[in-house]
Amino acid sequence: MTASSPTSERHSPSPIMRSSTHIVCLASFGSTPGDLLLEIAGYFESRSDLLSLCLTSKSFFSDIAPALYQSVVLTSAQQCTATLAMLKRRKDIARHVRELFVSPSRSNSYQDPSFLDSRAASVAVAEIAASRSLDALSKFTWSDHEIAYHEEMWLALRMCCPRLRYLSTSIGAYFPSSSHLFNFTDLLGFSLFLKPGFYENNAESLLDGMSIFILRTGPLLYIRSEEQIPSKRLWDMLFKRCPNLEELVIEGYSVFPAEARCLVDGRWPNLHKLALGDIAIDWNSTASPAAKGSFITFLEAHTELQSLGLSRHNIDSSQLNSLDPDALKLTSFSGTLTQVQALSPSYSSLTSLTLRDPVWSRDVTTMTISGLLQQLTSLTELNISFMLHSPYDSSSILRALISSCPQLQHLQLSCIRKTSFQLDALAKALPAFRRLRTLSLTLVSAGDLTLAAAGARIARANPRLASFKLAFVPPSYPQALPRRPLSPFPRTKKESGAFALECDAYGLPVALRVRESCTTVWPWGLGAARRVKQYTLDLRPPGSPGRTGKGGVMGILLESSAAGEEMRMFVFCSVLVCFAGAFVVKG
Repeated sequence: MTASSPTSERHSPSPIMRSSTHIVCLASFGSTPGDLLLEIAGYFESRSDLLSLCLTSKSFFSDIAPALYQSVVLTSAQQCTATLAMLKRRKDIARHVRELFVSPSRSNSYQDPSFLDSRAASVAVAEIAASRSLDALSKFTWSDHEIAYHEEMWLALRMCCPRLRYLSTSIGAYFPSSSHLFNFTDLLGFSLFLKPGFYENNAESLLDGMSIFILRTGPLLYIRSEEQIPSKRLWDMLFKRCPNLEELVIEGYSVFPAEARCLVDGRWPNLHKLALGDIAIDWNSTASPAAKGSFITFLEAHTELQSLGLSRHNIDSSQLNSLDPDALKLTSFSGTLTQVQALSPSYSSLTSLTLRDPVWSRDVTTMTISGLLQQLTSLTELNISFMLHSPYDSSSILRALISSCPQLQHLQLSCIRKTSFQLDALAKALPAFRRLRTLSLTLVSAGDLTLAAAGARIARANPRLASFKLAFVPPSYPQALPRRPLSPFPRTKKESGAFALECDAYGLPVALRVRESCTTVWPWGLGAARRVKQYTLDLRPPGSPGRTGKGGVMGILLESSAAGEEMRMFVFCSVLVCFAGAFVVKG
């Protein structure tokens, strides 16, 4: 037996020493102060990793629970009842909840809402709020096809959650004229999401409640008084009882907008975010182009406004030319192409831009957008969608964005209706965005690569990306798939993946964490199925230390590289030589 040298003994500790060192490290980490653990937890990007850390010990859980339960998202009625019942029992955990998001509906169609789900979820929220367990709750969001079924939920939130300052809800076909929702005071943020059912049944519900309106129903005329206007209490709450409002969102999508002209009567000195969907505000043509409309006057009165979102129904784009360039502190804007063209000369310091409506990718449009983006010299975030006129338009679009936005750090790009980029070429072109950190791509795939393979190509070519998303959609997107009742094969409605890139100390990609989801529509009206899977891709070159997978000749034979192709060709030629030799021997 060969004796080991003192040097090897010095650098190779025994298993007992290694285990004792591991125990000492765990003991020292376990004695870390709670505030330091909470600070460390703030750097976790994945909630699953944060949960794994919490489950290592009870002391860790008690220290990191504020970070884990700070924001609670519930996406089904079953989740609502189970999770909120647990929080009601565990008040030590519930006191850390600051944001609560509730979306109880399991159906994606507003025409078939489940009132039982809405009732169960709203009752669960009302019960936990009435128990005064959510004393730290500051933001509540109700997202469904209709307003909450259980009306007492709003009363419990208002009476038993003293720190609640941000409220968000959706409204569908039923718009209550009298609701506890409209009794809140001193809100800092209010969001109202108008669902398709609202536009079909309540087109006039956002009218000014302080006026009297004459409406026509068939051959008869009747007068609606201010007490009958459903939105009167809504505007009273916003105008009179929420003077310190900082965020106001009234969002919705419809070809036929709702009327909300009374919005221009509101004045909130601290308002810094305003987002308006398809609602008509000020479309009255002015006598003189230099004259300012009521909505322009409203905007100029809110000098602290930093984020503005408009739709094509809010105001005529030509009126935005009269907006005083020094009146606002805009850094973020969302609107149509013509609205951006009207604002860009005066607000070239915008850092975030979202084009609300998709634009057709003709040559003139691409040149127009390129010239427009070149004026926004401080732009770091861009969200834009194109409806491709030809499959060859995607390359010119990408070149225009690269040349126009050298400072871009966050990009959301959608190219629909036609097949677009060859994903391999796209991955090689993206490094031209030298400061890009996050990316979201939605496109009609040409079928050259799978979702995982495309994500791996993009990650290897762009190691600076911290995270990115990739979605493959059919040409009919965002509309539903065309009906094919006789087709016996299932069809993919949408395939998407979220990727998180991990790099080593030298900035080289090591691993790619993937969360992939696929929605499949079954034939003959059998419904749809959604499949979600999570996995990790090893991006290190073959033969790297610690790389999992097959090694040796078999590993080279199976890998997708130039060496693998040469090895497969060598094996194929060897097999042919063997067959030829066998025939020669048999004569």
